[in-house]
Amino acid sequence: MFSVGVIYSSQSFLRLVRGEVISVEVFKDSFRRFEVADAAQVLELVQKCRWTSVTTNGVLQLTERGQIIVAVEDPALCLREQLADIISVESPPWARRIALGRFEAQRSMPENAAQCFKECGLLGECNYEVVGWWDSVNQAIRSRKANFNIKVGRAAECFTIARERVRTRKEPVWQAVESNVAGYDVLSQIAEDRVDPLQIEVKGSLMRTKEAMFFITRNEWETAKNSANYEFQLWLVHEQLRLFVVGVELLEQHLPHNRRGGRWETTQLWFRDFVEQEVKLDNACLVACDGVRAAFFPTT
Repeated sequence: MFSVGVIYSSQSFLRLVRGEVISVEVFKDSFRRFEVADAAQVLELVQKCRWTSVTTNGVLQLTERGQIIVAVEDPALCLREQLADIISVESPPWARRIALGRFEAQRSMPENAAQCFKECGLLGECNYEVVGWWDSVNQAIRSRKANFNIKVGRAAECFTIARERVRTRKEPVWQAVESNVAGYDVLSQIAEDRVDPLQIEVKGSLMRTKEAMFFITRNEWETAKNSANYEFQLWLVHEQLRLFVVGVELLEQHLPHNRRGGRWETTQLWFRDFVEQEVKLDNACLVACDGVRAAFFPTT
């Protein structure tokens, strides 16, 4: 999708849709090439980026975003708008490096993508508009990442709740929904026949075991070390569902220390350091968790 020819041709296509009544089928039958690009690629781009929609009669029409795009008369500035949408839709791996600066992002771009950025001046002289574009796209990427991490975390909490229901035959309390300052996510009990409260902090990741990481906050740790019964449940959702149950004493061995006037507030840990704490999930738990997994990650 990162082709200067295809993107520029899509600008002309949007103007065509704005000015004429044309159906998808008529366009496909009438054009093999449109402007300087393959017509099918142009049509795919405008539909994938939701610049156009199709009526019940099969007629192409501009969406609200498409109207905004076509209203930008300068082709280079229009290209900037389009690139932001394409990055949002495609989420190319190199886009993650935008947070490190445009030089770092450029180093990771394929040649065709870099050409698009050069064409509209995003790799040239820094000015307010250029910096504003990079900041805006960076913020959008960070927001999507944060929302995705929230989704993974909620899924992991649901796995824990499903497991605790099976393990204790009691309904646990989903504390994280009520308060995110409690220092734990789920309140359960020690066992089916032991009602002593068990506080559980839940972490989750879709990464592979060697790459998966999680964060511990000072509040979570203070709650953990001052609680009678507290454990960390680490869920991996990559391919086969896996659970690592980590106690307070073991986790403490991986935490940083405060030095002089310095005090840690959040620290990053790795799932791979706790693989020996893996817990076998019985069939009843797996069945319950499969439903959760399908709801949150239907294609995983």
